[in-house]
Amino acid sequence: MNEAQIRDEIIFVCRQLRKKNLVNATHGNISARFDEKMLITPTGCDLETVQPEDLVTMDIKSGKVISDGNPSKEYAMHLFAYRERSDISGIVHAHSPNSVAVGCLPDTNPDNITPAYTLAFALFTKELPMIGYYKAGSHELAVKAVEKLKDHNAVLLAHHGLITISDTLTKAYYRLEEIEENSLIALQIGINGNKALDPDNL
Repeated sequence: MNEAQIRDEIIFVCRQLRKKNLVNATHGNISARFDEKMLITPTGCDLETVQPEDLVTMDIKSGKVISDGNPSKEYAMHLFAYRERSDISGIVHAHSPNSVAVGCLPDTNPDNITPAYTLAFALFTKELPMIGYYKAGSHELAVKAVEKLKDHNAVLLAHHGLITISDTLTKAYYRLEEIEENSLIALQIGINGNKALDPDNL
């Protein structure tokens, strides 16, 4: 993809997140890797109205902003993840309500917050770890989240939302949808005592 196509892909994901009520107000942020740069949604933007030209460009290695605008205050999570995982090119952070709700249930396992009830979750996510609550936009939040993303393709932030990653932005978005579906089922039937898939034996 060229840069214009990547910008359009980011905007497509922004609109889908709003359309499917996976974010509200001016929350959530999306980024994509382009060469050694990162394109990310600007701070305080509405994902329903943000435009391709509004996206902020940052140098991944130095962390410097190399365009107009101010990046999302969560930009460090994105930068650190790209530095840690050379295999990923897209990151989605949304405040998906069912996933957040699962993280509030009692007796959950923070190393894997919900069983694999759907085939998509079992195949593509396998495990969903959760970290504790840290202030949004903080360095500590970014570090703790990326520690989990070293070995997982998604992490749940307690009382906050999901981060999903993949080799393309669209796949990262699909992963978030799949986790949200699995979370909804977990809320409906519970997280204990139910039949679940074993991701290692499919």
